[in-house]
Amino acid sequence: MSTGKHTVIYSPSKSQIKDIFAYLGYYPDCSFILHHVFDEDDFPNIPDRPDLPLLLWQGGECYPSPTESINRDFVYVTGNQLDKHSFRLYDISASKIWPDKLEWNKNKSKKFLFLNGKDVGHRRYLYTHLYLNNILKHSIYSYRTIEDMDWWFNPTLGFSEKDIQYSKLATHTLPFTPFENTNLIRALPQSIYSDTYLSIVGESIFQHYPGERVSLMLTEKTYSTCANLHMFVIAGPYGCLNLLHKQGFETFGDLWDESYDTEDEPKTRLVKLCETIDYINNQDLAKLYAHCKDRLLHNQNLIYTIDVKSRVDKITDWLTR
Repeated sequence: MSTGKHTVIYSPSKSQIKDIFAYLGYYPDCSFILHHVFDEDDFPNIPDRPDLPLLLWQGGECYPSPTESINRDFVYVTGNQLDKHSFRLYDISASKIWPDKLEWNKNKSKKFLFLNGKDVGHRRYLYTHLYLNNILKHSIYSYRTIEDMDWWFNPTLGFSEKDIQYSKLATHTLPFTPFENTNLIRALPQSIYSDTYLSIVGESIFQHYPGERVSLMLTEKTYSTCANLHMFVIAGPYGCLNLLHKQGFETFGDLWDESYDTEDEPKTRLVKLCETIDYINNQDLAKLYAHCKDRLLHNQNLIYTIDVKSRVDKITDWLTR
């Protein structure tokens, strides 16, 4: 494919997004091979063009695949961390999912927004807690699938058989699909944000095992809250709020306890997160929301003023160095 004065060679992959740069609206300023990596089965499909630099784009989001089989130089763009050769995509995605900036509105019908597609242990634990403590009745929420989650509550993460049984106390109410059987955030009405004050975000990644590097990735689930003027708590990877701070976003540690973000044991982090939600539920959210107006507008502005071209141009430097 020609992008004008440059050529991009694509390769077959299981990844759903084929041309990430068309999605972003910019291409690197050089010719290259774009190879999407979904899992290890994709590596044999790399085009045999040693004359062009190779860019690997991680289509499986947050779990980098082994690259030992590649016998040539390459640049691997993956993850959402602020480290070398890491390309942040999901904050950009939020502005594309919500092209119309939500206007400030302090009149809400519900307290919380809690959206869940795939059934995962940390989301299930949160759902059970919200159900048992009658918080769901103050929420707009969804939970699209229900699966066997016993395996997720691994003892090495701090969980016990008691937690497995706890996670099943509300499964009789699931699945819950109020949005015409979809939970893809890009297909939902923006009113779910304008009608609520705070998002309880069940991120794609939550746990990491002892000795394992934290997959510090945040998705459009988190950045959509910033785009849509929401306060938030995040059931995400250890250190995710700190990551947001480094990216310039403001959170709410002056209003409630955000120390859950510093708990590296998944069970402890979940329990502290539930305690924080309970505290918030007992506050005057309309008052807190009004108090946070400036920081919410700040977070929104960060989303809609991202210099996408500058980020893509860095890839040119990586490929041509």
